[in-house]
Amino acid sequence: MNKKIFILTKVLLKNSFQQYESSKKGKKVARNLLYILVFAYIMGLFGFFSYHIINTLQQIHQESIFIGIFLIGIAFFIILQGVVSATNVFYFSKDLEYILPLPLKPTEILISKLNVILITEYVVEILFGLIPMIMYGILTSAGITYYIIAFLVLLIFPIIPLILSTILVMVIMSFTKGVKNKDRFQLIVPILAIIFVFFISFASTGTSEVTEEELLEKLLQANQMIEILNDKFIIFKPAINAIINSNFVEFIKLALMTIISYILFLFIGNKIYFRGAIGNLSSGNKNKGIIKRNSIKINKIGKSYIVKEFKNLLRNPIYFVQCVLPSIFMPILLLGISVFTIISNEANNLEEISDVLKNIVQTPMGLAVIIAIIEFLYGMLYIAPTAISRDGSNAIFMKYIPVSYYKQLIYKGVPNVFFGTITSIIVLIFVYVLTGASLLFLAISFVINFILLIIQTLLMELVDLKRPKLEWSTEYAVVKQNLNLLWPFVLGIVEIIIAFGIAFLVKDITYFVFAGIFATIHILITIFINRYILKKQNELFINIK
Repeated sequence: MNKKIFILTKVLLKNSFQQYESSKKGKKVARNLLYILVFAYIMGLFGFFSYHIINTLQQIHQESIFIGIFLIGIAFFIILQGVVSATNVFYFSKDLEYILPLPLKPTEILISKLNVILITEYVVEILFGLIPMIMYGILTSAGITYYIIAFLVLLIFPIIPLILSTILVMVIMSFTKGVKNKDRFQLIVPILAIIFVFFISFASTGTSEVTEEELLEKLLQANQMIEILNDKFIIFKPAINAIINSNFVEFIKLALMTIISYILFLFIGNKIYFRGAIGNLSSGNKNKGIIKRNSIKINKIGKSYIVKEFKNLLRNPIYFVQCVLPSIFMPILLLGISVFTIISNEANNLEEISDVLKNIVQTPMGLAVIIAIIEFLYGMLYIAPTAISRDGSNAIFMKYIPVSYYKQLIYKGVPNVFFGTITSIIVLIFVYVLTGASLLFLAISFVINFILLIIQTLLMELVDLKRPKLEWSTEYAVVKQNLNLLWPFVLGIVEIIIAFGIAFLVKDITYFVFAGIFATIHILITIFINRYILKKQNELFINIK
C-alpha cells in the first residue's frame, strides 16, 4: 500500500475513533466489558438462529442453501449501509476542506476513504457473519480447508457490494452542481439510493413467472438456487462454490472480479467524485444566514425550542439519515413486504392463517413479542442519545437561556418521542395487516410501547449528558462513532428480558394481566426518573462546557 494512503487512512480512522480513548483505566475496562456483552449477545443470537436453520436444512440434505442465504443477507446489508456511509464519508465529512488542498493524488484520497468504510464493514461482518460460518463448518463437519477459504471469501466479498453502493452515490452526487438547495438535495440522496437498491432487489426476485410449486422446488435444490443468484449477481456463484466445495479456483475467480471492480471504481471515481465533492463544499443557498425582518415570528419558548430541535434533525442530512431514518424505514419495509405478499397471494386460506396468528398474538407472549420488535427498532432511534452531542460547541447555549435544564431536556426529547411513535404505529399496522388483531389489543400495545418510549428518551438523554461528545470535526462522527449509541441497544435487551419474563409468569392468564403488571412497573420507573432529573438537573449539566 502506498505510504500516503496508509497514513491518510490511519489519520481518518484515528479522527473517527479518538473519542473511544480513555485516560482512566476503570472507564476503559467498563467500556470493554460493555462491548463484550453487546457483541456476545448479538453473535450468540445469530449463532442460535444459524444452528436451527442449518439443522432444519440438513434434514432435507440442502444445508448448502444456508451459504447462499447468508451471502445474500451480507451483500444486501453492506449495500444499504454502504450507501449511507459513502454519502457521509465521501461528501458530508468536513475533513474534505483540509484534504483536498493537500498534495495528494485523487486516487490516494479515494482509496483512503474507501478503506475507512471497508474497515467498518469488516467489523459488522465479523459481528454478524463469523459465528454463522463457524456454525456451518461444525454442523457439516468441514475440514480446515473450508475455514481458510471461508475466511478469504469473507475478506474480499464485501468489497464489490461496497463499491457498487459507493459508485451509485457518486453518480447521484455528481448532479449536485447547479442545485440551488444543496442541503435538501443531499438529504434525499441516500433515500433515493436506498429506494433504488430495493427496486432492483424486488425486480430481480420477482416471482410473477414462477408458481409457488416451482419456487419451492428451486429453493429445495442448491444448484438451482446458485443458478438463480448467478443470473442476477455474478459474484454469488464463485463465492458460494468456493465456500461449499472448498474450491480455490472459484475463490480466484471472485478475487479477479474484485480487482476488476476496484479498478473500475478508481476510474469512475477519478471522473466524477471530485466534481461532486468540491461542489458540496459550497453547499447551501446564497441567502443562507440572511434573516428578513418580516420572517421573524414570536412564539412561546417551549414551541420555539421544540421547532429548533426538529429543524436540527430535518435540515441536516446526516442527522436525519442516521438518527431518524433507520427506525422508520425498517417497519415501513416490513409493512410493504407484508401487504405485497398478501395482495399477490391467491391462496384461499388467508383468513384461516390470520385467525391462527390472531389467537397467538393476543396472548401475554404475543404482546411480549410485539414489545421486543418495537424495542429493537427503538434501538435504532438515535435522537435522544445524541440530543446534547448534536449541538456540539453550541451546547453551552443551554446554560445561558432563561429556561430550566429540566424543561430543555423535555423539549429535546419531543422529536425522539414523535418519531418513535411513528415507528410504533407502523409496526402495529403491520401486526394488524398480518394478524387482524383487535383494536383493543393494538391500543394496549401502543400505550405500553409509548411508556417504554418515554423511559428510553429520558434515560438516553441522561446517557448523553453523562458523556456528551461536544468536540467533533464532522456530524458523521457524532452519530456513527459514538459509544452512547450502544446504550439504546442495552436498554432494549433489558426491556425484552423483562417482557418475556413477565409473559412467562402469566402465560396462562389473559394479556390484560400482563399489560397491567408491565405498565405499572414502567410507570413507576418513569415517575422515579422524572423526579431524579428534576432534583438533580443542575448536577446533570456539569459536563456541558
